[in-house]
Amino acid sequence: MLGVFCKFNVQAQEKEFGAWAGVAVYLGDLNPNMSFKNARIGTGLFFRYNINNRMSFRAGVNYAYLQAKDSYLKRYPYLLHRNLDFSSQIIEVAGNYEINFFAYSPVGGRNVKTWTPYIFAGGSIFYNNPVSEYNGKKYKLEYVGTEGQKSTNVQSRTKGYNSYAFAIPYGFGIKYALTQNWALNFEVSSRFVFSDFLDDVSGVYPDISHINYYENGVNIGEFIYDKSTEVGPKIGVTNKQRGTSSDKDRFLFVGVGITYTIFETKCPKVF
Repeated sequence: MLGVFCKFNVQAQEKEFGAWAGVAVYLGDLNPNMSFKNARIGTGLFFRYNINNRMSFRAGVNYAYLQAKDSYLKRYPYLLHRNLDFSSQIIEVAGNYEINFFAYSPVGGRNVKTWTPYIFAGGSIFYNNPVSEYNGKKYKLEYVGTEGQKSTNVQSRTKGYNSYAFAIPYGFGIKYALTQNWALNFEVSSRFVFSDFLDDVSGVYPDISHINYYENGVNIGEFIYDKSTEVGPKIGVTNKQRGTSSDKDRFLFVGVGITYTIFETKCPKVF
C-alpha cells in the first residue's frame, strides 16, 4: 500500500548543471560611452537548485577577458590624447537568487510552462589584475602604482590596491526547455563593483616622485602612468584628472547557456 501511495504522490527536486559562453564588456574610465567595441570573451559554469517552479538559487564560476584603450575613443579628444590602455583576466565566484516570471519546469504540466523570462541578483567576489604593454612587454599596473599607490616617499601609499573585490551581479534572461532534461537560456547581467581599479584609472596624476617602478636601473613607471607623450604633448601634470573615482567601474556579460536537469524523486513523509 505504501508503495502505491509513493508512486502517485512523488515530490521531484530539479537540479541543473550548466555552462555558458558569450562576451564580456568593461564599462569605466576607458569606455565612458558603453561601447561594445571592446567586447571580449566571457564564459562560465554554474549549478542551479530549483527551490520551486518560481524560485531558484544559482552558484557559478565565471571568466572574463576585459580590455579597453583610449585610442578607441575617437569622439573624445582629451581621452584620445590621454592614451591609456589596459587588459585584465577576471575570475569570479558568484551566487544569485532567481525569480521566474512564470511557473517553470522542463517537464511542463498544468499551469506550468516550459519557458519563462527571469530576473536575478546576488553577490560575488572576483580577482582582477590589470596589465598594460610598454615596449612590447606587459606590466602589472598594480605593481607599478600608476597613481602613486606604491610611493616609497609616503608610508600610507605602499600597499597599492587589492586584486580581489566584491560585486553585486544583477540581470535578466529567458530560459526555454528543449527536452525534459536539456534547456537553453539567453542572459544579460551586469555587476555593480566595489572598486574603481578594474582599469587602473581612478583619480589624478601623481607627483612624478611617487612613481617608483624600476627595471634595470630605469624608472619604467614614468612611461606607463602617463602615455600621452606617445601621441602628443605631456598631459600628466600633478593633480590633473586622470580618472573619475566617484563613478565605479563595471563589467557585464551577454551570453547563451545550456543546462542539464537531474530529477530526484522522493516520497512524501507519511505521518
